Amino acid sequence: MKPTSVIKARLGLQAGGKLQKYFTQNCYKHMDKYVPRQNRMLRTNVEIGDDYVTYKSPYAHYQYRGILYVDKKTGKGAFFNENYGFWSRPNTTKVPSNKKLTYHTPGTGSYWDKRMWSAEKDKVISETQKFFDRGCK
Repeated sequence: MKPTSVIKARLGLQAGGKLQKYFTQNCYKHMDKYVPRQNRMLRTNVEIGDDYVTYKSPYAHYQYRGILYVDKKTGKGAFFNENYGFWSRPNTTKVPSNKKLTYHTPGTGSYWDKRMWSAEKDKVISETQKFFDRGCK
């Protein structure tokens, strides 16, 4: 009998293997409709690794948590200037407030990975199983 590591590699089951990569990509694909999309920037500025999906926009953390983060000194989330747009004081670390964010696109919201998994877990598992059954091809 061959070593377990050889069998896992042949089946694409090892960390970073074909099955892991497929599963991560599939989760990303299904998550898209749950990610807030005011200007699509959040949905497109993404890094997809073998076993992670990272939304890289500067405001991704705030959107993911679903609460307004504010400047400790001013208590404001951001300032607005017609010529510049929204801005914050430079080198300021924001802190969470008690105010929940409002999402305008139906179905989107905070913790979009958990929303997707709750709604589409069976579909993701089924698609991943089919990929495995095809020999990870």
